[in-house]
Amino acid sequence: MSEETSDPKSEPDTLASIGAEPSVVAAAAPESTSTSGTQVMITLAAIVIVISGLRVAGGFFLPLLVALFLAVISSPLVAKLERAKVPRALAIVLTVLLDVLVLAGLVALVATSLGGLQEMMPRYQVAVSDLADTVVWNLRARGVPIEVSDIEVLGDPSWVLHAFGDVFRELTEIASNALLVVLLVVFMLFEMKPARSKLVMLLGAPLTKVPALAGAVAKVQRYLVVKTMLSVVTGLVFGIYLAILGVDFPVLWGLAAFLLNYIPTIGPALATIPPVIIALLTLGPGTAVAAAVGCLTANVVIGNVIEPRMMGEALGLSTLVVFASMLFWGWLWGPVGALLAVPLTMLVRDALALGESTRWLAAILGSADWLEERREAWGWSASRPSDSTLG
Repeated sequence: MSEETSDPKSEPDTLASIGAEPSVVAAAAPESTSTSGTQVMITLAAIVIVISGLRVAGGFFLPLLVALFLAVISSPLVAKLERAKVPRALAIVLTVLLDVLVLAGLVALVATSLGGLQEMMPRYQVAVSDLADTVVWNLRARGVPIEVSDIEVLGDPSWVLHAFGDVFRELTEIASNALLVVLLVVFMLFEMKPARSKLVMLLGAPLTKVPALAGAVAKVQRYLVVKTMLSVVTGLVFGIYLAILGVDFPVLWGLAAFLLNYIPTIGPALATIPPVIIALLTLGPGTAVAAAVGCLTANVVIGNVIEPRMMGEALGLSTLVVFASMLFWGWLWGPVGALLAVPLTMLVRDALALGESTRWLAAILGSADWLEERREAWGWSASRPSDSTLG
């Protein structure tokens, strides 16, 4: 033993070659723990500063975010036109013109539907009062002490108008900068091809990191494209089915389903509530049940059967992280941030995974399966703390 410990300079090599002994790890723990704790505090402080800046500059970043979203979902069409021998400049112009026509049509439909919903609101208020009187009379007959005001508050449909009005109002404000957004989309589409070389320069030419980052961006792009296609299908199914049932404003509820489908699990369920309430107030409980069953069935089939097959792989985010990210990005950038919370969180997670000092944050955001796939590549398989160490 004296020969093994006589030369202090040989300890690092020995530890590196055969693995650290428990006693040596215990002796080295205070210094490593202090360094690690300092890095964590610095990282957290930097994150707080960045978040504060992003919140303050939300008016600047929101048009950029919308333009980036449009550019990502439009790039496959540009690629198809190029493969059909259409010049790149003309392909981009045609794609952007199609985007403008679609967005203009959506804005017109939303404005018309919201105006009609506002005009019908007094009728819905009367229906709520009548329904509340009936429910209260039945409950009192069974000995349940309840007031009419309690039922009216629960069934007041005015929140539907306010909630969707806030979402579409923010989208309309962004659309007021339509020229800026369109120009940004054009420039982004032109810049997508040389983006790889620029990433090499920005990252200091770490050729090992560029493929990983490019793969993460491609995964997010695929998610957005597939999610947009499925959201269109969801909106069409909602609108057509509700129109067949005779529910008021099926176009509005279809558009709501299209937008809210970008929020996994929670969004489709939220999109089902307003048309069911309107159906209950105007067409009776039978139609309301039919609307609920049909919409929920469409959500289950599209979200749990079709979407996993088209995505090809899981998001790598747990349900808790999805819900928390929706709250965070919604607080940061409003309804648009909430709608795009999942792709934004995926990008942040994959960016954090590139740096050794920030991988612990990526591990927090990623799901257990996602972390398991990367643990060995990160070298965590042999050095991760045991359960006894974590207490």
